[in-house]
Amino acid sequence: MAHKCSFLLSLLVTLVFLQLVNGATFSIMSYGAKADGVTDNSGALRKAWSAVCSASQPATLYVPSGQFLLHPTLFSGPCANSKIVVQVDGNLIASTDYNLYGAAGYIMKFNNVKGLSFQGGYIDGKGSALWTCKAGKGKCPYGAS
Repeated sequence: MAHKCSFLLSLLVTLVFLQLVNGATFSIMSYGAKADGVTDNSGALRKAWSAVCSASQPATLYVPSGQFLLHPTLFSGPCANSKIVVQVDGNLIASTDYNLYGAAGYIMKFNNVKGLSFQGGYIDGKGSALWTCKAGKGKCPYGAS
């Protein structure tokens, strides 16, 4: 019986340690994101980022499988911790309406963030419409090119 209790206590300590090392995971789905490729998920990303950035332990912003449309999104620091992971298992897709980007010049921008790593995923800038406009010498915004 003592061995069984010792084993369970060791397992519990290990699980707590792993949670502290790996930190919390914040899925954009918990903040209202929709993986339909049509809904603007910028708000959900910003809300999840706020939770990740304010976490006192290492944290992960998680984008699951699916197509997630986003408009220009700024992720600002400084953050409460310096071990932040953005784990993308799906696709982050820019809008084909390049006028949304105006002079911003970015789809996603991380500002004043230390210890950030990006893992996996795919970012589709949908730049072909803007490049077609520029090649045709049209009145094109600066865009994120």
